[in-house]
Amino acid sequence: MPLQLPPPVTRALLIACSVLMFLGAAIRPLGALELQWLAQFPVMSGFWPWQVVTYPLVHLDGLSWFFNMLMLYFFGSRLEEIWGTRRYIQFLLACTVAAAIVYALLTLVIGTFVPLTTTASITFGMLVAFGILFPNQRIMLYFVAEVTMRTAVWVFIGLAVIMMIGQMFNGTGAWISQVAQLGGALGGYLMILYWRWRPPSFKRKKPPTHIRRVH
Repeated sequence: MPLQLPPPVTRALLIACSVLMFLGAAIRPLGALELQWLAQFPVMSGFWPWQVVTYPLVHLDGLSWFFNMLMLYFFGSRLEEIWGTRRYIQFLLACTVAAAIVYALLTLVIGTFVPLTTTASITFGMLVAFGILFPNQRIMLYFVAEVTMRTAVWVFIGLAVIMMIGQMFNGTGAWISQVAQLGGALGGYLMILYWRWRPPSFKRKKPPTHIRRVH
């Protein structure tokens, strides 16, 4: 099955992340500027307000970029087609800002200089969204085991928690980024709950008066 062109918002994200990744890798000074200005830093050290929404564009290694772009292409394209542009952007912002808030609060309390980067907060949110929308859809997990989407969500979250616990003992503070990414998943989940309680059509429209009822 040939790959299809993703919808506009997903396509723009894929292009932006890929261009910044390759330019930053090819031109080291540019990569340093990307990290300094676009990644999110602690509030008390190198923070600028726009970093709350720009940090997902920054990827520090090719492996992270590859898997995040893969998930963004498959999950993001489907969600954008289902929800439409407006809701999709709302969802992206919910995941992004929720992770940024969690990161900012943790760094204020604990203190670390490890910046927040990558679209993992968004792709975790997308994974949760698929678990809610298609809980019984079966997928090949890591191309090895066939599981339901709901099970895959819990497996990914469990792996993230295990990685977070492992990083707590290396003294770098990198585990805070893992917690922030799970915060992004929470933000996406809360956005979906909000839509369920208050969908866009909550205002009832009056039926047209010019249509004659036929008995």
